[in-house]
Amino acid sequence: MNKKSILTALIAELESELRRQMAANERASEGATNSETRAETKWDTCGLELSYLARGYAQQCELLAESILHFRNYTPPDFSDRSIDYGALVKVNADGELLFFFLAKYGGGTELQIEENEVTVITAQSPVGMALLNKKKGDKFGFRPGMKWTIESIE
Repeated sequence: MNKKSILTALIAELESELRRQMAANERASEGATNSETRAETKWDTCGLELSYLARGYAQQCELLAESILHFRNYTPPDFSDRSIDYGALVKVNADGELLFFFLAKYGGGTELQIEENEVTVITAQSPVGMALLNKKKGDKFGFRPGMKWTIESIE
């Protein structure tokens, strides 16, 4: 599996999400400034709530734009004889099922279809990411009691 194809697919997914967030931001901003949502009483907060929502969407847009820029300029390192860190593509044997994780600074939870495999993007803050950090090929790990998965390969 090629990390370049993972990055290409991840950028496309993040760009798609950015377009959705920008559209939602535009709708919320229009609603916040619309004369129909102007407060008629002190308890009428529809316009105010829409302005908060628009700000939240704007913050999400900023983060998505930052992450897209990051990945466009990112070259993942080679992980020959290195422990797991950002940029690693990790193949895990989870009780007989093979799982693929790509450890990244952004895009956690994104699921990508690469070739015939599903690759899940994880961050170091996720339970799986925390469990994988600094591990090497052949190490066993888990993030729940009784769980012992094995790292098959690191690219």
